Amino acid sequence: MKPLLFFLLFLGLLLPNTSLALDQPADSTAQRLKALAYRAYYGVGEPVNLSRALDLYRQAAERADSEAEYIYGGMLFQGQGGDADKRYGFKWLLKAAEHGKTSPESLAIIGAMYLRGSMVPQNFLEAKKWLDQGARQGSMAACTDLAYLYYHGLGGERDYEKALALYEQAALQGDVLAQANTGLMYATGTGTGMDRAKGYAWYSLAASRGNTVAAINRNQLMVEMSWEELNRAQTISLELYRRVEKIEQPKMIAPPVQSGVEVSAKL
Repeated sequence: MKPLLFFLLFLGLLLPNTSLALDQPADSTAQRLKALAYRAYYGVGEPVNLSRALDLYRQAAERADSEAEYIYGGMLFQGQGGDADKRYGFKWLLKAAEHGKTSPESLAIIGAMYLRGSMVPQNFLEAKKWLDQGARQGSMAACTDLAYLYYHGLGGERDYEKALALYEQAALQGDVLAQANTGLMYATGTGTGMDRAKGYAWYSLAASRGNTVAAINRNQLMVEMSWEELNRAQTISLELYRRVEKIEQPKMIAPPVQSGVEVSAKL
């Protein structure tokens, strides 16, 4: 029986979306509401007021503006402008996604909710649909959750090679659980040929970031290794550390920064 993997339970912070929504009829009122919300969010010509920005984005979202749905959902989910409301935030992020407005991070949130059965009934096929889109766009969280689905054959056939590729992609972005899982798969030859040096290297990186299970597995694996393997493993681990440290930290969902914002009418 293949060893169980550590299951990611934490959703990280989110990056701003730059993709375009599907074409939809222009709503001048929604556009004015968003312009005012933008000024309140960033403090353009007035003090920063996230509570006001949240309310204005809500009004625009209720007019079926997909960008406002996306930003409003993100602010609710993250607790910007008020207490966090993940259930309602998820609702608006899903609505925005169904209207064509997404980011890698919102796709990861939607997929994670379906995977865990949180805020919505559990559905592995829906989870895989949204997570696949997020992973293709580079979301670390989506890669990790999609790897879990492939590893355990949830919503389709088991595919250890795809699981390893996705875990390694997330691991290189700094996901500690993905680093531990990548080490496990190399150390046990799951989805690849057994490579104890690479297994040790990934375990060691995860352990250096506080994963105690990875530290235990690293120490147990070290007993089985030759000095030559251990020296190679520690060289690989340092190389991985340098690569991962160059990765930028994620940001939150926010209105795309614009220049020369003008509001021609007050509401």
